[in-house]
Amino acid sequence: MANKREILDYQQKCHVEYKASIGLPDPYTYPDGNPIRPLPPVQTRTGCLMIVGAYPSARFEKRISPQDTKRRRLIPVADNLQPFGREEYFDGVQVRTLTSGDTLAEYLLDPLGVNLEDCWVTDLVKVFLYKPDHVGSVGEAVPGFQVPMLRNRFYDLGVKSLSWIQEELQICQPMLILTLGQEVAQVVNLNKSAIADDLLKNEISFPEKLNKFSTMHLPHPDACRRSDKWREHLSRQIKTINTLL
Repeated sequence: MANKREILDYQQKCHVEYKASIGLPDPYTYPDGNPIRPLPPVQTRTGCLMIVGAYPSARFEKRISPQDTKRRRLIPVADNLQPFGREEYFDGVQVRTLTSGDTLAEYLLDPLGVNLEDCWVTDLVKVFLYKPDHVGSVGEAVPGFQVPMLRNRFYDLGVKSLSWIQEELQICQPMLILTLGQEVAQVVNLNKSAIADDLLKNEISFPEKLNKFSTMHLPHPDACRRSDKWREHLSRQIKTINTLL
């Protein structure tokens, strides 16, 4: 199993080299100039479950629009602390809770009887990505900032990020990999057009791009929160996973 030094070396390498390795613009920042940095795994238990999400969210702030002082727009301003962490912070108006960690626990970890700290938790793409709706909100709140909208490039950025996941696999040596959501499964299987019903199956696979480690492609917890179909699907997958733990 990996020692702490090996894990730390990887985290430091990811922090320094990741953005250039996948061709992100330089500088790549939040609207106030705060750099968008890679978010390497912080929960790094080896020989256990590896959980692979899509990409990190960010901390948001409700910012008054200079064009309309009665209107506030929610804009990203800073990195999260870790993949799927549980964070509470003040956004300028109220206390905001990052829900990704809670939904992961509610729909996956708690039913498995597993703690976040007992997993290797990471994202395929390791930086926050601006979505189309950020163009409008940031444009109103911070006029003049040109939003580098990269969310529509997730598949290509994910493919470029596979070597980083492969390096994590060599360190972690997981008993089972759980990927979250259709898009991650598409990248892992190098099939951009594959649909969720075909990818998120209740069976073990051994993807070449994940070094042939045992893998299950799960629906994202956010999808389970919104959809009875995917919540029931994940419940069936959890029964399979429990037989392997």
